[in-house]
Amino acid sequence: MPLDASARHRLTHLTPHTRRHAEQLLWETNAPMSISSGRRTPARNRAVGGSPTSFHLRGRAVDFVADRDTLVRAAGLAWALRVGRGCTGPEEVILEDLGKPNQHLHVAW
Repeated sequence: MPLDASARHRLTHLTPHTRRHAEQLLWETNAPMSISSGRRTPARNRAVGGSPTSFHLRGRAVDFVADRDTLVRAAGLAWALRVGRGCTGPEEVILEDLGKPNQHLHVAW
C-alpha cells in the first residue's frame, strides 16, 4: 500500500531500523492500515498517558490503526518479520483496546 504524506512524516522521525520494520509491516499487511503515532516528545507522551520509558520517546515504536482483523493479522506478521541480518524482531507487540473506537496495534523494535 502506498504511504500517505502523514505516514511518511511519522516514519521520518523513527530510527532507521524501526522505520524499515514499520514500512515492511505496512507492505506485508497489504490492507488499509495507518500510523497514528511514532516518535513522541516527552510532553506528547505524557499527554497521551504513555509510559515514562516508552519506546516512542526514542523513535522505536509505532502505533497502527485499522479494523480489528487487520490489526490481529498485522500483530502476527510483526512477530515474524525480520528485516536484516541479526534482526531479532520486535520488543513489544500489543493489541490495545480491540473493539473500541481507539483500537490500535503498538509495536516496538
